[in-house]
Amino acid sequence: MADQEKKCPECPPGAPVWMCTFADLMSLLLCFFVLLLSFAVMDQQKYQIVAGSMKDAFGIQQDKPVEDEIKKGNEMISADFQTVPLQIQMEMAEHFTQEIAGGELETEYAPSGLILRIKGNMAFDSGRARLRPEFLPLLDKIGRLAQRAELMVEVSGHTDTLPLRAGQSSFSSNWALSAARAVAVVEYLLDKYQLPASRLAAIGYAYGQPIASNSTPEGRARNRRVEFKVKPGNAQFVLDGLEIERGIIDPGL
Repeated sequence: MADQEKKCPECPPGAPVWMCTFADLMSLLLCFFVLLLSFAVMDQQKYQIVAGSMKDAFGIQQDKPVEDEIKKGNEMISADFQTVPLQIQMEMAEHFTQEIAGGELETEYAPSGLILRIKGNMAFDSGRARLRPEFLPLLDKIGRLAQRAELMVEVSGHTDTLPLRAGQSSFSSNWALSAARAVAVVEYLLDKYQLPASRLAAIGYAYGQPIASNSTPEGRARNRRVEFKVKPGNAQFVLDGLEIERGIIDPGL
């Protein structure tokens, strides 16, 4: 009996080598179908969260400030969706080509809207809040576009840190001057284009939000400016072909 046992070949220990590849394949298939099932029952809010996480995981992050989420009832929508429709952005680029090329207008895209930045010496005389004639054609372009596309326009006045000299201005401070300039622009849009007051705002920031150093004449010149923050005025937004209404992505897309 012992001799017969010695003659029997021993079975190799463990599973065959091909089982490792087969087990990996089965695990991947299982994960794939679980992922499909989760997408099938996931609501739109969770889908956006997962999509953003996957975007970041694959290195498509963008250097932009994180906006607080807006809660509306039980719906959560990201403030990043409240952007200017692509068609309006293209119209703005076409309408303001001359001003941008001439350095009279700068544009900046922010999650809360599109910012149009105009040099203060083009819009107003030093220490004054009366619109300059050279400023009116550009202001008319903004007014017509806001009227046609039902845009919200927030106008803000900005100054440098130099105090107003006695006799130079009728305003007591840079705060009063910046606010008066913003109000002058808003009143022009109200009177000429009959824009609803609910879609307009006038803010005076004085020297509170500089975009350059106030220690040089060049920096102070940049800080003396008028800004228009433009964003959609209705509840329906268009973003890169996605239609979002009242904070809910259309499930039919």
